[in-house]
Amino acid sequence: MKLYEFISLNSIFVDVDVDSKKNVLKTVANFFEKKNPELSGQITEKLNERERLGTTAIGDGVAIPHTKVAGLKKTQVIFIKLKSKIDFSASDDKLVDIIFSIITPETSQSEHLLILSSISNFLKKKNCVDNLRKLGSAEDIYKLFKSSV
Repeated sequence: MKLYEFISLNSIFVDVDVDSKKNVLKTVANFFEKKNPELSGQITEKLNERERLGTTAIGDGVAIPHTKVAGLKKTQVIFIKLKSKIDFSASDDKLVDIIFSIITPETSQSEHLLILSSISNFLKKKNCVDNLRKLGSAEDIYKLFKSSV
């Protein structure tokens, strides 16, 4: 599974201006809720619930907030590049500025694991995280996702 197969150009947000983990989760939920207005509030609640279990920051300034939501019909993924780094309680103490977020239907068994694996494989590739930080537009980031095999 390739990143461009589940992250579309209109699901990439660049220079998002937030000042805290709480506000980034609210912003993430707002992006998802625009596509799923019937789930308004539930996504925010579920993302916060998941984060209380333990940080979704994975290190090197990257976080992958994710959750399952009842009533969602199809898995959705967004990518956010923050304007400024924020504290996400990462185990490596690095501030976060790169976010991949996944919401899946509550009944989904393994799709989110395949997506997490794809994101992880992308992030492990040499210079991918640095390139994400350098790129300034959603179009350029999408091209990077498409070119990384």
